[in-house]
Amino acid sequence: MRMNVREISLADRDRVRAWTAHEASLDECADGVITDDGESAVLWGDGMHPLTERWERQIVPLGERPIEDWHDLLKASLRSLPGDIGQVRVEIRRSAHEGALGEALRAAGFVDQILRIRKNIDVPEEPGLPSGVAIRLLTDGEEQFAVHCVCLAITQALDAPVPAAHVRQFTRNWLDEGWSSGTLRSYVVVAHGDLVAHALVSLDGTVGELVDLVVPDAHQRSNGWSRVLSAFVETRLACEGASQLGGTVVTPDGVRPDQLVASLSRSGWWIETVSMIRKSG
Repeated sequence: MRMNVREISLADRDRVRAWTAHEASLDECADGVITDDGESAVLWGDGMHPLTERWERQIVPLGERPIEDWHDLLKASLRSLPGDIGQVRVEIRRSAHEGALGEALRAAGFVDQILRIRKNIDVPEEPGLPSGVAIRLLTDGEEQFAVHCVCLAITQALDAPVPAAHVRQFTRNWLDEGWSSGTLRSYVVVAHGDLVAHALVSLDGTVGELVDLVVPDAHQRSNGWSRVLSAFVETRLACEGASQLGGTVVTPDGVRPDQLVASLSRSGWWIETVSMIRKSG
């Protein structure tokens, strides 16, 4: 017997919220569909990407279903898409990505876009550095190097073309605000007087975030700067009370960088959630 799916009514909302008090993204979800037994749902909310200026829908699947039921819930969700929605996004835990929900999403045309990773950190010794190399906070006059590095990271994660000048201005505004408010900080590797790597970092209580780490010059990438800068950031944040560090890995065109993921796993990182997208137009 096929499962029946209907639109969420006002009477369903209290029940759905009771399931998902821990779901921060639920506040942005205004509509959805629910199974007749009331045990699973897909909620959604629409918004515009600040850089691509494309409208996209964020969906939040709730509950546990076999793959056939997820097919029905997703079909009902995608049937509701208005014409101005360019893509649909969903972020799910790794266990769901490897189970029935992930299989149903892939069958519906969703591909991986971003892996959100996490690791536990303590206070190890800071890595030893070669002669002539230092790691420190960004100083006045070096802002353009940080903007360049963060622009590279943002551009890699975009799924639609955006003019470089637009990305640069957005990045500069975001960094200026984050630096001045103290919510963001920048560390750099300086090798023989040259800036060769940049890490953008945030800290919220016991949870740190390695927002991005970039070695912009391809000729410098074989020198291990990413490894030593990451280790430096871990040590500094752990000394400030952080016990976990988060980060992201972009999967261009849905292709997972297996070598990078394996290397991160050996360093203690694990995949916590996977952000997937489906183009709708």
